[in-house]
Amino acid sequence: MTSDSCSALLQSGNALVAQAQAVATHDFAAARALWRAAGALFLRAHAVDPEHHTAALRLGQAWMAEAHALQKEDSEDAVALWRQAAAQCEAAFALDPQHAATAMQVASAYAWAQDAEAAQAWAQIGRHLAQQPTADSADDAETPETAAD
Repeated sequence: MTSDSCSALLQSGNALVAQAQAVATHDFAAARALWRAAGALFLRAHAVDPEHHTAALRLGQAWMAEAHALQKEDSEDAVALWRQAAAQCEAAFALDPQHAATAMQVASAYAWAQDAEAAQAWAQIGRHLAQQPTADSADDAETPETAAD
């Protein structure tokens, strides 16, 4: 096992994503390379701690970014990568099945993968969860943890 901490890998990956977003409008090839490098870091973070919801989700999101890049290039591989991203986001959801935003990520990936039925089902789950009070909100206070997730 690597000595890299999951948190450090996530931070490094997030930094690369921020860089990619900053250059995407004027240098798409560089942005794509940065997204791919971020995905590699998120993959390592997920390997370090397979039970860490954020690591699992960020890996799925990295694959979503790569799928979007492939789609912009009219690649036939885009739909397959959207499906892979959806499956990874489903794995993240399994780690935190009350996380509405993760369900909506799954829905989005399936929509882009052209699976309308799965997208609709996951969107319904996400909307349902978003309307449910969480255990942390029993006293009607939103914590920083639930607000950030």
